[in-house]
Amino acid sequence: MGSPSDEKKMIAEPLLINQNPKGGFRTMPFIIANEAFERLASIGLLLNMILYLTREYNMEMTVATNALFIWSAASDFLPILAAFVADSYVGRYPVIGFGCITSLLVN
Repeated sequence: MGSPSDEKKMIAEPLLINQNPKGGFRTMPFIIANEAFERLASIGLLLNMILYLTREYNMEMTVATNALFIWSAASDFLPILAAFVADSYVGRYPVIGFGCITSLLVN
């Protein structure tokens, strides 16, 4: 298996010590702030989009609200689906690249 010194070394070095100073819990405030600002922008956009759809496209209020609800639900659900596909089949970086390109082309 190994020498006793190897076993002592394994016991002395816990597995939870992060050797990489980047990432981990110190990045959580940045992620939470990013998500909060993104959510604030999305909610602000939805209110303006209802007015835009009803005035410029002459949609009824219920049709415009349903369209925006479906768009919002899809944009909240698709990252979960993309995470499943990335973890199971494709890989993290190709899915991030595809998402960035798709977001650029759609917007």
